[in-house]
Amino acid sequence: MTAYPELLPSSFQYDLGGLNVSSEETLIGAPVLFRHSLRQSNFRLTLTYTNLVEAQATLIRNHYVDSAGSHRTFTLPTAFWGSANVVPADSLYRYAAKPDEIQRGVYTDMTVELIALIGNFLLYDLIGEPAALGAEASFTSYAMTGTAPFILEADDAVPAVAATLIIQAGGAES
Repeated sequence: MTAYPELLPSSFQYDLGGLNVSSEETLIGAPVLFRHSLRQSNFRLTLTYTNLVEAQATLIRNHYVDSAGSHRTFTLPTAFWGSANVVPADSLYRYAAKPDEIQRGVYTDMTVELIALIGNFLLYDLIGEPAALGAEASFTSYAMTGTAPFILEADDAVPAVAATLIIQAGGAES
């Protein structure tokens, strides 16, 4: 995980998202609301930079590439928020989209959209025993989305030992 470059934006705006609520229409016309958790989500932060020189714009471009686009998470320098207590200090961020650039001669204007990830982060340990390289590898991924259970099958592994991993989130409180 790499930290975002210490370039303070010219301006920024944030959206505090909303509660995890979905709406379903009914026959009587009034919708029924379903609350899925006790936490808010979809916090967004938009950073606007004006008059960046090429070296500064390259820092942001390289960070986007090093973060694998919107896949990997990173931290923001504490100077971004100053003394404001908007999101928890240990929040992680990822890119919502590729940075938008406007070239103006030797200067570049950039708009960077970030998503704040707040809450519990799951760490998956995949163990390849009894395969030849039985090393343990931990990673954080947002690749699995959908409805539980998630099933990882390794039937074609060498040596041919049937293995199944079922990930369930039963009993989660939020």
